[in-house]
Amino acid sequence: MTAATLLLAGSTVAFAAAGLGTEQQSAQSLLERGAFAEAAQRVQQERDAGNNDPAAAFVAGQAFLRMDQNQQAREEFARLSNCGDEAWKAIGQSAIALIDGAMDEAVNEATRARDINGELGYAFYQLGLVQLRRSEWDGAAQALDRATQLMPEFAYAFYNAGVAHQRARRFPEMADRFRRFMELAPDAPERKMVQTALNSLRG
Repeated sequence: MTAATLLLAGSTVAFAAAGLGTEQQSAQSLLERGAFAEAAQRVQQERDAGNNDPAAAFVAGQAFLRMDQNQQAREEFARLSNCGDEAWKAIGQSAIALIDGAMDEAVNEATRARDINGELGYAFYQLGLVQLRRSEWDGAAQALDRATQLMPEFAYAFYNAGVAHQRARRFPEMADRFRRFMELAPDAPERKMVQTALNSLRG
């Protein structure tokens, strides 16, 4: 079996967050181990302690998505839409539109977030996720590669960048991103699929 047949991005795209403080890094670690409920709970604990960082809402929203709890995810993304930062507002609106399948709005809002703040890695990550859903492999790879540059400890940016390169049949780039993903998230639920894709390159 060739790597071209091992397309890892199904109906659910993997998510995580990076660039947070020590406590939120713990939530990220839970997410990367597949402990989605615990990750959302950790974010809530930090919120109860006064941490209203929009990145925390992003983490919780992605955790709820992984549990197919779209309403709870919408509530987390609505926190972004209602925050005072215009780039984060656009990310939240894009994420809600993506849940609703409103692809034009999702890509427009993610693009707006990127244009507002070209140093915000989450904006590029959100844009890449939308482009994956739209089967725009080259654009997704470009956006997600930029997210990995801005957030080099963000494991799922590497995973989804690898998926984008795989779909575009750029297997050396796929392998590079997947290897870094496994270094950052050795206990991730996607590890076996990623390893299978890498093994297929040797066959």
